[in-house]
Formats: sequence, structure tokens, C-alpha cells
Amino acid sequence: MLLAFMVTGVSVVGQLYLTIPLNAPLSVMFAVRQESAAWAGSAFGFAYATGFLVFGPVSDRYGRRRVILSGLACLFVATAMLYFAESLPQFLALRVMQGFAAASFPPVALSVIAETLPIQRRAQGVAFMSFSFLAAAPLAQMVGASVTIAPTQLMLSLSPIYLVCALCLALTIPGTRHPQSSVDAPKNESGLLKGLFSTPKIVSSWCAALTVLFGFISFQIGLSLLAQTKGVDAELIKLVGLPALLLSLASGKLSQRFTPEKLALVGLTTTAVGLFLTLAGTPVLLIASLIISAGIAMAVPGLITVIASNAQQTNRGLAMSLYTFCLFIGASVAPPTAIALNTLSFAALISVPAILLLLAAFFISLVSLQDRRQQAILTSK
Repeated sequence: MLLAFMVTGVSVVGQLYLTIPLNAPLSVMFAVRQESAAWAGSAFGFAYATGFLVFGPVSDRYGRRRVILSGLACLFVATAMLYFAESLPQFLALRVMQGFAAASFPPVALSVIAETLPIQRRAQGVAFMSFSFLAAAPLAQMVGASVTIAPTQLMLSLSPIYLVCALCLALTIPGTRHPQSSVDAPKNESGLLKGLFSTPKIVSSWCAALTVLFGFISFQIGLSLLAQTKGVDAELIKLVGLPALLLSLASGKLSQRFTPEKLALVGLTTTAVGLFLTLAGTPVLLIASLIISAGIAMAVPGLITVIASNAQQTNRGLAMSLYTFCLFIGASVAPPTAIALNTLSFAALISVPAILLLLAAFFISLVSLQDRRQQAILTSK
């Protein structure tokens, strides 16, 4: 089951990054400026993030298996329909549909992992899923950059993958009882939200999620800007950081040994340190890329495990949806923010996300300390 989830994760999340190298071909195909063609990624991204808020609660109410399989079927249709787009507005409208359908998979899949795997394997399962989500970025961009066919033809060619993934998952996802069949389940969405917002560890993880991809993508944009102004090899620097993403596969054992909170804390701090290191100059960019990727590889699964472990079955889907929403909202606002900060200075572009990451780490550390104090008080009584 886990392998099927990982392959599906790469295929689904990869759509978020696929159009980055297709920007120029799209502008030629639809006779528009590249700035306008870039909305192909934004249209998908914002619909993708918004969909997280919908499908988590829906899966809590109607079941994980049903939501995942229905979402993949819709993603298959939306992706195939992109072949028939004859203008950029049509293409963008279909990308919105595609992004919304794609959002049915990540948070619900993480909830399935948390509910079906044994406790001792749960963190490892989350780690493998996190790796698939992170690996989707370079793999999808590699596919987009290597093909010579039209972008619409590429979408049509990729669409059967989602149908195959749906069929594989239909055979592997175990049937589960209705998530809210329990008499103790909250009766409305406000009750579910109240339970989540009254859990400081979950709230602090949501806040931290806003900074993770915001920092990572800000660094990527910074590299591209340096390539234009100082001639650095941005693609090589990004490539050096890719092996460090494999660290996410070890995050399961690390979180069992050091707790998920500590893993997230170390990941956030490491990412911030890597960002600050870039200010030392171009000679250290390779090392900085490696450190930043390692930090992201620890922070993402660490935060996921914190949320999954502290949520209840009746609201876990909603909790994971809000986490992924925060994660990709941070990713969506990073490009315009980074470009705006760069007008001040490259130091501003790097320092702002680094400081936000450190603040997130401090918030998580403070919440964890308060929780330990409360547990000590209860134990002493």
C-alpha cells in the first residue's frame, strides 16, 4: 500500500511543478507573454491549497477510500481535458479544476497512513510519503524540461497515470468504518475546529507550515536571480541539494528517538541556518543548498507527525487539510514576496524567510515546553 501511495504522491503533487519549465512553450502556444503563462502554475496552486480545506473534512465524514478514488478519477478527467484547451483562459480554468481535484489526495492519504499503519511504523510511513511529496518537485520539472511535445499533449499523455493509480489504490486501501460513526464524534464542523484550535501543538505546527516551503522556494528564486546577476549555476546548486531530501526517509526513526516536535524544531532551525549561510557569498551556495534541503526533509515529516499524533480520528482529515493548506499557501506567496524583497536587497530576500523559520521554531519549542510542564504537574498529583 505504501509504495502505491508514494507513486501516486509523486504523480499528483508533481502537477504543481510541472508547468514551471513549460512556461515558454505555453507562451508560444497561446501567443501570450511569459508573465501571463506563469499563471498556469498559480491557478493550479491556489486551487490546490483551497481544495485541502474541503477534502479533509469530507473524508472525515464520508471515508478516506471513497474520497481518494473519486478525486483521482476527477484528476484523470481534468488532466485529459487540458488537451482540448484552445486558449490560455481555457487552460487556466482546467488547471483550476485539476488543482482542486489533486487536493483530494495528500491530506487524505496522510490520514490513511496515520490510521492504518501500526504505531511503531506510523512515523516511517509519514516519512516515505513526505519524501514522495518533496521528490515530486525535481522529478516533475525534469519531465517538463525534457519533453518536446506540446504542453497540452503532455497533459493528455500523463492523464492515464491517475487512472492506473486509482485502480492500484482501490486494491490496496483497506475498507474502514465510517469515520464519524462514533457517538462521541462532534456533531458539526465548528466542534471539529474547536477541538483542533484548542490543541497548541497542532496550531503551532500549522503556523510553522507557512514558513517551510516559503523559505525553500524563496531560496530557489534567489538562486535564479543570482544566475541572472552573478552568473552562478543555479541548476547545479539545486541538484546538489536533492540527495539531502533522502533524509526524510530516516525521519521516522529520528522522530521515534527524538520525538516529532524535536525533529520539526531541528528541521526548521537547520533550514534557517542554511538560508543565512547563503549571505556569506557564492562559494558556499552548494553547502547552503545541501543544508536547506536537509532541513526541509526533517521539518515536513516532523510537522506532519506532530499533527497526526495529536489529532483525533474524527478530525484528523481536517487537521491535515489545514496543515497542507498552510504549507502550500506559503509556497504560493513565496514568488511575488521574494521578488519584492529582492528589490530591497538579496539579504532581505534571504533574511525574512530565515527569521520566520526561526520564529516558527521558537513557537514550537515554547509550546512543547509548556506541554511538558503541564504533564509534570498532572503526574505529580
